[in-house]
Amino acid sequence: MRSTAWTLTALLCAAGAAPASNDFTVVSKNTHNGKPSATTTNYLSDDHARMGSAEHDVIIDVKAGTMTTIDHQKKTYYTVTKTDIDEMNAKMKEQMSSPEAKKGMEALQGMSAGMAASAEVKKTGETRKVGPYRCEVWEIKMTPYSSMKECVTSEVKYPAHAYEAFKTFGENMRGASPFAPIAKSGESLVDKMKAIQGFPVATSMTSDIMGTKTTTETEVIEISRASIPASTWEIPAGYAKVDNPMKKAFDRQGRGKPVRPLD
Repeated sequence: MRSTAWTLTALLCAAGAAPASNDFTVVSKNTHNGKPSATTTNYLSDDHARMGSAEHDVIIDVKAGTMTTIDHQKKTYYTVTKTDIDEMNAKMKEQMSSPEAKKGMEALQGMSAGMAASAEVKKTGETRKVGPYRCEVWEIKMTPYSSMKECVTSEVKYPAHAYEAFKTFGENMRGASPFAPIAKSGESLVDKMKAIQGFPVATSMTSDIMGTKTTTETEVIEISRASIPASTWEIPAGYAKVDNPMKKAFDRQGRGKPVRPLD
């Protein structure tokens, strides 16, 4: 399911002819329960992407095949490679080979299939304008407790070859995941989401769990096709490299030590 933030998936969902420049920058304003939160800026070029917030950034390097997560509060970063993903998937498969784990996976698979089958994706008939863009509102309902609306426009274009490059990158990074059966069980939702054609310029998500209602909204305020400086893909000066916390957790578990929550 799409995130309310402008993720790589959102950036790559644009349809239409290629613009003169392949660089693509999106600035969005965010609100939480009606109160303004941090403004986010996301960048996309032919072989790099950077998505983030005030606390974290993620930089994807398609050519190098790496994904780097930056923690601005701790001033640290770590990089994940395809080799790291393959090693973690192998360890996860080994840990999930017990009858109990297999039973749990089957239950999750059934739950995923049930949610995907009952999910509703429909056009509301509402149109609005976000900045200069005319958009159509779609509603996605996954459960009785949460729903999401996206206002998508066909007026924002991005070249298809960039989509293919990042799609291939994502497939390579996932590798042979032990959670593939769960993802496959949710394919009916993926098919339903294909009906939404265009670039999302506004997204809102509402959840109501045990009487606590939460609403998160994101709205594009600027889209630029100006050339993105090479420094955008660099780690900020003074930040220290740390080990991948997920890999460290698997290593601790492999040595028989309890897995602590990730920092």
